[in-house]
Amino acid sequence: MNYIFLCGFGVLAAAVCSILRRIFPESAMWASLAAGIVILGAVITMIAPSVNTLKELSDTAGVDGEFAKILIKALAVCYLTTLCAGCARDAGESSVAEKLELGGRACVAAISLPAFTKLTELVTSMIN
Repeated sequence: MNYIFLCGFGVLAAAVCSILRRIFPESAMWASLAAGIVILGAVITMIAPSVNTLKELSDTAGVDGEFAKILIKALAVCYLTTLCAGCARDAGESSVAEKLELGGRACVAAISLPAFTKLTELVTSMIN
């Protein structure tokens, strides 16, 4: 699935959701959620080769694979949080969307903690 098709699908989904919002307001959120899931699935299939390349590069460079896992997990949290916050905004719940984004940021910080710990150990060993 290429990016142009993905964008076309997104525009079509937005139009359908806009029409549904006028006719069946309660159904528009579900249509938006379904479109978001389809788009997220397409994005995951587009990103999969990049993830494999990142793993190969980290193995080739002799870098601990844990850093690549942290990066991939953080990206997944970012994408999922953005999708969920967008759905909450579509439902008219902007305060819930903001709290979802805050939770996503906290989750990324927690996921990244092992990388910061290793970086601190590396800097400390270089200073000593």
